[in-house]
Amino acid sequence: MKRSTKRRGLLGVLAIATAGVALAVSTSSASATRPLVTATLKDTAGTVVGQVVFFGRGDQVSSVAVHIRATAAPGLGDFHGFHVHTTGVCTPTPSGSTNVPFGSAGGHWNPTAATHGSHSGDMPSLLIRATGNANTLFETDRFNVSALLDADGSAVILHAGRDNFANIPATYSSGDPAVPGPNAATLGTGDAGGRYACGVVRVAS
Repeated sequence: MKRSTKRRGLLGVLAIATAGVALAVSTSSASATRPLVTATLKDTAGTVVGQVVFFGRGDQVSSVAVHIRATAAPGLGDFHGFHVHTTGVCTPTPSGSTNVPFGSAGGHWNPTAATHGSHSGDMPSLLIRATGNANTLFETDRFNVSALLDADGSAVILHAGRDNFANIPATYSSGDPAVPGPNAATLGTGDAGGRYACGVVRVAS
């Protein structure tokens, strides 16, 4: 009985200490950064399926928070490609140079003309749980607000499939006809499949 009481007491102390550390970190982060721009993700039916918030100071983004609630998304329980695209227009019908839903958002944001995996707009893939939920927070130094909000803006795209980040060794072949390593499509998009949801990047209110 004494042992059980002692254990409960220790767990209580640990819980309080952990909460204190979390609060300290949160308070410190809040004083250092603030929401700069956001994107509300909608599917082709116009249903809101997620929110993306870019945090930082001044013009520089330092972290991105993502919350997804998409019970009707394809590939639940799997990873999904997630990128910033070049144009701040989210037309759900096929449009743009790619002629696909949300094609109006253009290709991956890629001001340095790099191959996929090194695009400035490439972000970590999202693991959407079987429930349709996904939550993540990651640090980045790839964005600044003035570029995201340039003349034609930018958008965040959540893809229907996995993103391989063009990570296909030369020992494998891809495409038709098959070529060693990643083909042009893989180097451009990472084979992440269709565009499931899109959100225009806007100034945080």
